[in-house]
Amino acid sequence: MNTVIRVLVIVITLLGATALTFAILNFNKRQTLLTKVATLVEQTIKVAQTIEAQDATDATPLAKGQMDVSPVTDRVDGIVDKKNVFENYNANLETKNLPKLKFDSPEKKDQLYTLYAYEMDGEKRIIKKDSRGLPVTTGPGTMQELLDQLLERAKNQNAKLETTRDALVKTRELVEDTVDALNKQKAEGRLVQRELTERKEEIVGLKDDKAKLQGEVTKLTSDKRELEAEVADMKSEVEQLQEAQAKLNEMLAGKELVITNLNIIIQKLRGIGGGRDDISPMIALTAGDKGKVVETNDEYKFAIIEFSPAAMAEMLGKEGKTVPQLDMSIRRQGRESAGGDFVAKVKLRHSVKDKNLVVADILTDWQQTSVEKGDVVFY
Repeated sequence: MNTVIRVLVIVITLLGATALTFAILNFNKRQTLLTKVATLVEQTIKVAQTIEAQDATDATPLAKGQMDVSPVTDRVDGIVDKKNVFENYNANLETKNLPKLKFDSPEKKDQLYTLYAYEMDGEKRIIKKDSRGLPVTTGPGTMQELLDQLLERAKNQNAKLETTRDALVKTRELVEDTVDALNKQKAEGRLVQRELTERKEEIVGLKDDKAKLQGEVTKLTSDKRELEAEVADMKSEVEQLQEAQAKLNEMLAGKELVITNLNIIIQKLRGIGGGRDDISPMIALTAGDKGKVVETNDEYKFAIIEFSPAAMAEMLGKEGKTVPQLDMSIRRQGRESAGGDFVAKVKLRHSVKDKNLVVADILTDWQQTSVEKGDVVFY
């Protein structure tokens, strides 16, 4: 009997030890399971805070984005064809700060820890069973309700993400097309800008040419006035010269007769051994330049001399009657010859009234070359 009791005590002791061991192991597993469940609950709450609780309401369609699609022309009336590049664009994709799922309240946390659905049996709260007698794990108040809600919103948000990606692709294609069009317009714009620069340079050149031409016109106008004044003076001189020439023509008309008579007289004088070929000046003048030749005729050997006022006053004297028949010399500035700048000698014959002009004969015996207009007369 004692042996049996001992055996039973040993068996019971072993069973108790085994039960204690299993209890300890189950407790550790239970703690591990509770820790995992708590971690899953906390991470689910955090994940829920990244999921939008509702979709964006209808946003106002974009009013901008009216792109000019008309070709570039020289029209500036502002009438162009436009296209709304955002016609099919979903503006709801831009809605920010939508409310997120909130599972961090005490009620939601308790529900995340609730696996089974419960129902009231009188005043007692019991686990709800299905038709097969199994515990119900779905429905209101269960963990599955919140997880299903989280999954549904995650699907919606993922669909929105895919829609956003499609919109981004279309936007990128639009941007690429716009960049290509802009680059083309810039290339054309550079050509236009270059042409404008060349035109501006041409305009600047034309303005400079215009200014030069205006200056030349002003100068030519001034020169014209001076020339008109000179022409008027020349007309007056021509009239005076014509008057002098008329007198010379009268003198020349009787020149041959005078010469013939003089030759007869000279022959008579030579025949009787007397007579002189030269005539002494009636008065004495100071040496120096007296005037210049303004007209000459080499065929008839005469010249018209314009004397300075001082020279005329010296020759006419105080009485101012007639010019004395003096011999004067002519030289040409810059002339180089054996005789230096000497050209010829002349004899004064007749003066023009109220003018400083005197008609003189060219003395051929002294003439080195033809007398020209502008030659200097000196004594």
